[in-house]
Order: sequence, then C-alpha cells, then structure tokens
Amino acid sequence: MRLLEILGQALRPIRSGDAHLIDSSPIVAKKPHTIIVSSSAFVDQAVIPKDFSGDGAGLFPPLQWSGVPADCESLLLVVEDPDAPKPMPFVHLIMYDIPPETTTLPEGTIVKGQLSEQSYDLGLKLGTNSLFKPEYMSPTPPPGHGPHHYHFQLIALDLELSYSQAPTLIEIKADIEGHVVAFGELVGIYER
Repeated sequence: MRLLEILGQALRPIRSGDAHLIDSSPIVAKKPHTIIVSSSAFVDQAVIPKDFSGDGAGLFPPLQWSGVPADCESLLLVVEDPDAPKPMPFVHLIMYDIPPETTTLPEGTIVKGQLSEQSYDLGLKLGTNSLFKPEYMSPTPPPGHGPHHYHFQLIALDLELSYSQAPTLIEIKADIEGHVVAFGELVGIYER
C-alpha cells in the first residue's frame, strides 16, 4: 500500500479538471440548473461515507431530486470524477432513460455494480463507465492523490435514448445535443 501512496502523491498535480465534466460542456452548461439533487447519505460538497466507497461496501448512495421541468421525457444520471489523474474525468456511472416522474433512486438501485431487479422493472439502463463496463464503480481514488470530487449530475432531456448496447459518454453527448432542458448536481468528496 505504501508504494501506491507514493505513486498517488507523485500524480497529485495531474487531474482532468472540472472543465471536462458533462455539466461544463456547451450541451449542458447553458441550460437552467433548476434541478435540486440531494442524498440522505451526505450533503453537497461533503465527504461521502466509507460504506459508499470501494473501501467499504461499495453501496450506491440514495439520491433524491426535485425541480424536473414538465417538458422532460427522460432523465440521465452521469457520475464523474474530474480529479482522476487522466486527460478526461473518470466516468463512474451512466444511467439513462430514468422516467421523468421518478424523484428518487434508493440505496438498493444498484447492487454490486449492477442494476437491481427492481431497477430493471423501472426501465433504467446503464451506459459504460471508464473501464468500458455497464456498471457503477464506487469512489476508489488512488491512495495519497488527495481529495476527489464525485459529481452526481442529473440531466433532464426532451427525448428518450435508445441503444442496442451500452453507450459511452461520447455517444450520449452526441445524442443529447439540443435536447437538454434542465440540470442539477450533487458533489461528494472522498479521499484515500
């Protein structure tokens, strides 16, 4: 573990940066930030509890929101880490086709990285994360790299997305251009 901490400290100045988050892209940035996203597990800009990290049980945190506009056809949730020591933020989760009337994702929405049976029944779908897997990766930053900020970004769309296989964030960005109606986010912090 000590070697990993030394490597993390050496990489500390290298971070992808907030400018590369989906909420900073022209697709989303100019839209109203009217959706209020929160969690019963942590507050905005606060530490994510260990149970919701890769060092704990790796649980998906419960999320709730309000302020989705009436013209929303589906919701898109993207969880990104802009502090990752790589050129682009690390994508931890893409969940799309969330019904517009949905206002919560309970802790059991994702179990062991995969959608629960109940989540499939709701029609929720997963895109691929930065490891090209359609699953959720809980916060597990490099030891010694400093605090990482996890952006739970909820985007209201005026369309439903349709893919024959789990899409990448690049594919989703291309398909939602001109279809974003509102946005909201919750940021949690985790450090190892």
